[in-house]
This record gives sequence, C-alpha cells and structure tokens, in this order.
Amino acid sequence: MADYKLTELMTIRCAKEIKDGEVVFVGVGLPIVVVAYAFATHAPNMIMFTEGGAIRATPPIALGITVDDPALFTNADAAFGMLATMAALQRGEVDVAFIGGAQIDKYGNINSSGVGNWTQKESWTYFAGSGGANDMATSGKRVLAILPQDKKKFVDKVDYITTPGYLEGPGTRERLGMIGGGPTCVVSTMGVYRFNDVTKEVYLAEFFPGQSIEKIKANCAWDLQVSPNVVETTPPTADEVKVLRGIDPTGFYLG
Repeated sequence: MADYKLTELMTIRCAKEIKDGEVVFVGVGLPIVVVAYAFATHAPNMIMFTEGGAIRATPPIALGITVDDPALFTNADAAFGMLATMAALQRGEVDVAFIGGAQIDKYGNINSSGVGNWTQKESWTYFAGSGGANDMATSGKRVLAILPQDKKKFVDKVDYITTPGYLEGPGTRERLGMIGGGPTCVVSTMGVYRFNDVTKEVYLAEFFPGQSIEKIKANCAWDLQVSPNVVETTPPTADEVKVLRGIDPTGFYLG
C-alpha cells in the first residue's frame, strides 16, 4: 500500500472528477495542483482556463502559486487578458468551475472573504476575497470544490457568501437567473460529497480510508446526510502519489 497524506488523497481523488476533454476554469490554491495532476494522468486533452487569461491545452511548465503566475502563461496555447476567459465563462462554455475556499455550508455556498460578522469591523477577519469565484460558480456548467475539513470549515451557514452554491435551497439559483448548474461535488480531507437532486443539500458519498462516518459527521456543523450506498474511497497507488509529489516537490500546497 502506498504511503500518502490525506491532502494527497484529497487531491488525487478530486482530479478524477475532471473528465478528459473538459474545459476547466481553475481557481487559486489546491485547484492548480489538482488540474496539473489531471493533465499528467487521465485528462491530457482537457483545456485549462485561469482568471488571469491563460488558456492551456498543455500542462503548465511548473506549479503556479497564483492564477496569474508566469508558469501558467509560459508556452500557453493562448495568453489573453481576463476578458477572454471570463467572457467564455459567461457564454456557458466552461464545463467545470473549480474552486477552493475557507468555509462551505450544506447548500454548497462557499466563503473565501472572511469570518465573523462582516457588518462589525472589529469582529471581521478578512481572507483573500472572491476574485472570479462568484462568476465561476454562477456561470460554470458544474462546480467542483476542494477544501480541508473540520467543524470550522464545514459550517451550517457561511459567514459570507462569496461563491453561490444552491443559496437557500431548491429553486433559488433559477429564480436569480444563474446560468450554471451549481455544485455537484465537494472533496475534503475526509471524504467525497455530492448533492441531493431534490433538497439540494450535500450528502456524504464516500469516506476516506481511516475515517469513519461518525468522525466525519462530528466534523460537520450540521446534521450531515449519508448516502445509503456510501463507500470507502480507493486509496491512491504508489505511482499516483509519485506523480503528484513530482508536481509539488516542495510540498508548497500539500505540506
């Protein structure tokens, strides 16, 4: 059995949600690593977009630290400004909007703006902010999210909606005219989550090796629903881990 960290399993498992040939709009942070891994393994024909305007049908030459990193533009298949990739997104040409965040709730709403009461300056701690995350989640055909899990991150209600999921539940996105389909999958350091077609609430579909359903539910701030067909995620192989560590050799993202 391969020796791996939970962050590595999370990254490898998340990459498998990307299909070969899809157009993927990549957010900052872990999504950059996931997409590089997908390029190197099962999805060599994917198209990578970044908010900064890089368009790639080939893997980046090195690991990008931000979505404006020169590594993502060097030898890119096209290097436009933000207008090109954001316009494609809003025309409905992006298959996967792929983002991270600091908090997520049961309807897949994501917060990357800050925590506390945003109306009271002294209680509010700022994070990186939205960037293009709102546009991505509003217009992408489907949303894929990745973030480490604990009870402070998997909350009943996010402190601020940076990135809309299903907002208040069924019908909300449609009422607001959002063209994108909304979140379909969340991958954490504990398992894989999907969304109920009717209630739009997230549920546990897979649990990672070494985790238990009880432990996972204890690390959610709401009463997490569990699929009756929940399964244990297949561990990564030694070759998969080797490829991933070659992408992030210093552990900048993966620790």
